[in-house]
Amino acid sequence: MRKHLIFSAIAALALLACSRQRTTHGEHIYIISTNDIHASIDAIPHLATIIDDYEARGEVIIVDSGDRVTGNAYIDDAMQPGVPLIKLMNTMGFDVVTLGNHEFDKGSEVLDTMLAAADFEVVCANVEAHNGAMQTKPYTILSRAGIDIGFAGVVATDNNGYPLGGKLSYTNYTFSPDIETAYTTCTTLAAECDFVVLLSHMGAESDRLLTERLAGEALGVDDIWIAGGHSHDTIAEAHDNIYISQNNKNIRYATVADIEVRDGAIVAIQFEQINTATITPSPAMEQRIEELKASDPELNTVEGFATATATKDGVANFTVEALASYPYADDFVPEISFYHYGGVRIDAIPAGDVKRVDILNNDPFVSTIYIGMLTPAEMRAFILEKYNSGNPKQPDKESHYLYFRSDVPYSVILGDTPANAPDALDVVFNLEERPYRVAMCNYIAENYIADDVVARALHQTDITVREAMLRLMRSFGAEGYTPDNECKQREIRTTESTK
Repeated sequence: MRKHLIFSAIAALALLACSRQRTTHGEHIYIISTNDIHASIDAIPHLATIIDDYEARGEVIIVDSGDRVTGNAYIDDAMQPGVPLIKLMNTMGFDVVTLGNHEFDKGSEVLDTMLAAADFEVVCANVEAHNGAMQTKPYTILSRAGIDIGFAGVVATDNNGYPLGGKLSYTNYTFSPDIETAYTTCTTLAAECDFVVLLSHMGAESDRLLTERLAGEALGVDDIWIAGGHSHDTIAEAHDNIYISQNNKNIRYATVADIEVRDGAIVAIQFEQINTATITPSPAMEQRIEELKASDPELNTVEGFATATATKDGVANFTVEALASYPYADDFVPEISFYHYGGVRIDAIPAGDVKRVDILNNDPFVSTIYIGMLTPAEMRAFILEKYNSGNPKQPDKESHYLYFRSDVPYSVILGDTPANAPDALDVVFNLEERPYRVAMCNYIAENYIADDVVARALHQTDITVREAMLRLMRSFGAEGYTPDNECKQREIRTTESTK
């Protein structure tokens, strides 16, 4: 690269903001990054204030590292899903974004509609579109204040060569390996630009692996900012001349790179990670958000009330109970019901009135329900495979924790030695060895259970998880919904299991 940068890095996560000291000479370019917005429209007024503040100081570039949608029915259930958020981003002046796995949730037609509505550039180097789906560019270069800044994008492929999500979501797309493609693209841009920004939707561990490779080879590659996403971490790390950031999710933080330029050369860069909750929201943007919410009064219908706050574990239990209690045809009554913790998209159901939008937000995917018969051995198989997926260097984002929740307790047995940990050795149910009536969402059946087992033992209903959750909430009537916040699954070591 042509210039060597000076980073003012954050030493610890407890100190999330770098110094705001500014020199009085030269020009400043401010790059503001977000990630994993997940349609969190209530946080947008805070972000709008940050953008206005920096636009008053100098040149601003606004970027995002993917997963802008899937999380709020006001956005996801719009006539054109996702487009209301894209329009808000257009208003705020976003410049460059990449694709997250959730941009693909509703398939290529919906993604194409969002891409067409965007006034900003969308870059993703490791996705190839087919059958007429819109193709994104691998990168773009923006020239500001006499310097060239390269922006590349990449999405995780740690799900058997695909991003996380339902298999059908990726019809019309193929993907190249995430870290390898990111490395190649960054090195290409490094030879052409003064500064490289990788909009990474790979997750923190993959970003660190990429950093090791970029720093470990004598390719002249430095002065790179990996603006990360996907794993919902809060990160502010300097690795020599490579900087990694991630802003948790839902616009809880935003990271700002302050690039100082003198005579067409970068002389310094400082990074600042801002807690958006400390920022006064923009009144004008608050009004826009309220108008958006009011545009669909059906979503604001009160469906019931909660006597106490349900934690995320409580929401998972509520969702499982919705599948277990639904009145299926032919008097089918599940003995065991499963839901995936990654599909629990809200962190809580607050005490008080529960609106329709609150229920729909828990399943923005509009999942359907499968029912049928499975043996304990078949249940163990899909739980073990998911728990142990990935590898120590690049683990599956949703592996190695209690991902599948059930109304029947079970234990995941872990090894006691490093050779056996963190993988699971077995799954223990207190069940007879016979087929059991089961209910689960389509995501589990279609992604984690063998095709021959699904074809033989399960069938898809036309009942949505949303429908089941709404029915359950209404069923509590005047007594209200009282959450069960206890996780019924356990992780135990082999020595514990023998006690």
